[in-house]
Amino acid sequence: MSDTNDKNKIRRKTVSSRDKDLTAENRSRNSSDDRRGLRIKKQVSSGSGEINKRSKSGADVYDFQKYKSRNRSEKSHRDRSEYDYRMDYDIEDEYDEEDNSYHVDRSRIYYILRKVLTIVLIITVVLGSAGFLYVRSIVSDMPVLTKKVVRESYINKQPVSLDKIPKDLQKAVIAVEDDSFYKHKGINYKSMFRSFFNNLTSEKKQGGSTIDMQLSKNLLTSNERTIKRKIQDMYNARQLNKIMTKDEILEAYLNNIYLGKSAYGVESGAQLYFGKSVWKLTFGESTMLAGITNNPGLYQNYEQAKKRQAVVCLRMFKLGMIKEHVYKAQLYRDTPFKSEIDR
Repeated sequence: MSDTNDKNKIRRKTVSSRDKDLTAENRSRNSSDDRRGLRIKKQVSSGSGEINKRSKSGADVYDFQKYKSRNRSEKSHRDRSEYDYRMDYDIEDEYDEEDNSYHVDRSRIYYILRKVLTIVLIITVVLGSAGFLYVRSIVSDMPVLTKKVVRESYINKQPVSLDKIPKDLQKAVIAVEDDSFYKHKGINYKSMFRSFFNNLTSEKKQGGSTIDMQLSKNLLTSNERTIKRKIQDMYNARQLNKIMTKDEILEAYLNNIYLGKSAYGVESGAQLYFGKSVWKLTFGESTMLAGITNNPGLYQNYEQAKKRQAVVCLRMFKLGMIKEHVYKAQLYRDTPFKSEIDR
């Protein structure tokens, strides 16, 4: 029994001591809070006096409203910044989409162009190969061309040498038939392409044959209008320039050109239209005779031949073969045919 009482006493002391400790802890905590509150009050009350005055005059309320307005402006500024950021982000997205679509479209265009170019290249190669084989088959059947072959093919059996043909007549023929005669090697590709496109787009036909090709047509091939004959004339023109000089080619051409009424060569033409030898022709007669070569059936008429003569003289003037006063003087000068004189 006594032992039990002793234990209870010890328990009571322990509890009372624990309560004392808790009370002391609470008391110290309260005292610290009081001291903190006292310190805050002192800090508030220890100013320059302006705070008390402002608190009494309602300035604290004004400062609070200013604080609220400042927070509101900061919030609006922050919202605006976020809105601008979102807008910039959206615009960047739109630009990215546009760039992507642009690159896609461009790549598609490049793809189509590559396909088209590939097809065109294939077609060109195929047609070029077929054309080459066709031309080769035509050329391989043609005889070897020599000066003797050309001379034996003359239509006019009484030719005259080039030195007996007036220079004015030579220049006039070159001016209207092939102004680059002394520059090319038998084929004037520029003139041929120009003639080709002109004949496609215009009703008025234009020839692209050189004097060399016309000589081939007059002596070595025929007058048929076929691609085969054109290829043969082009080949012969190249061969003529390998075996003959330009003067020799011009001499052969002038001695075999058709001038109407069964007259071949400039000597026969001079006798037919002017009743004289070719070396006696004047400048006017030479230009008149040169104009007839384009269409003898039409220009054997004097009035038409006179109009053609004006074209020949103008062409010679533009090429620098004659002076302006010579050109203008010939326009008003009569150059009668023999048939006109005999009337």
